[in-house]
Amino acid sequence: METLIISLVLGIISGLIASYMFLMLYLKKKRPVIEISNYISKIEYGGETNYLFKFINKTDSEIFDVRMEPTFYKPVGDFNGRNLIGKDITLKDNFSAYIPCDNEKDTHNLHAMRIRTTDDLEKDWTDESSFIRLTIIAKHSLSGLNKVFVKDFLSKDCITIKKFLSGNDLKVS
Repeated sequence: METLIISLVLGIISGLIASYMFLMLYLKKKRPVIEISNYISKIEYGGETNYLFKFINKTDSEIFDVRMEPTFYKPVGDFNGRNLIGKDITLKDNFSAYIPCDNEKDTHNLHAMRIRTTDDLEKDWTDESSFIRLTIIAKHSLSGLNKVFVKDFLSKDCITIKKFLSGNDLKVS
């Protein structure tokens, strides 16, 4: 009887450990993967100056509830050091309900997104210590797990009049 109880307890413990290991290894791979370009493309569109940010869904499946938040940060000094003052950059569309994964049949490259603002980024970027931070938050379609991606644009040099290349390329030409 005693060996039966020991076997039962060991079976339950080993089952819990195996389940935990499976969840950690499997679900760790089921998170969104996004790459963000190092450039901000400045183009004229519709009689307005537009600034474009580009990112690509590199996940093996779709992502959803994608929120994009660019913020302009400027350091300010105080008695105890430096703090940041943030100013939101208004995007034309800062939310995407669904972004597909890379697919050979997708001739429109819908997994590669460009988001735009008409805010004058160069006017606000007055000193070398200011920077723009683009934050993208997305959910994996199979696991539902979130991930936050952050890209800092540390210099005005990242703004270019060149256009983004199509598809999986994050470069400009």
